[in-house]
Amino acid sequence: MGTEVLPPDLEVWATGYARHILGTRALPAEISGEIHIGNKEPTVDPFPPTAVLFRDDGGGRSSILTGTRSMGVSVLAGTRLYDVPARNLARMLFAVFTDESLPILGGPACPVVAITDFSGPYSVSETQDRTRMYFTVEYTVVGTPVG
Repeated sequence: MGTEVLPPDLEVWATGYARHILGTRALPAEISGEIHIGNKEPTVDPFPPTAVLFRDDGGGRSSILTGTRSMGVSVLAGTRLYDVPARNLARMLFAVFTDESLPILGGPACPVVAITDFSGPYSVSETQDRTRMYFTVEYTVVGTPVG
């Protein structure tokens, strides 16, 4: 009988950790109002003034328990002409999710054991009148044995 290992749900962990961080730290002065944190864009109208979106881009398996996972993070805030809120919040979150202490600070549910690569944050095109900043982080993660 083999050993089944579930890969971690990186989006669930990252959204929970981001909610904790943004709820306990001083935010950039330009950020005010509701912050939507999730893995999908909000469908409500009006769109929240700020949105942070996490996407697990998958990865490979490196051992029976560990693998790699790439995560993309979008921050939408401000306007096309006023990008300061999006830039500052993206830089703050980039620092949080690339902190070498993340495996310790990320809480008991943190699947991250190492940060292996990262890129950004940088501006990407957006159809709405807001600025979208984007960054990626690649992690070595640990899965959960089944049974």
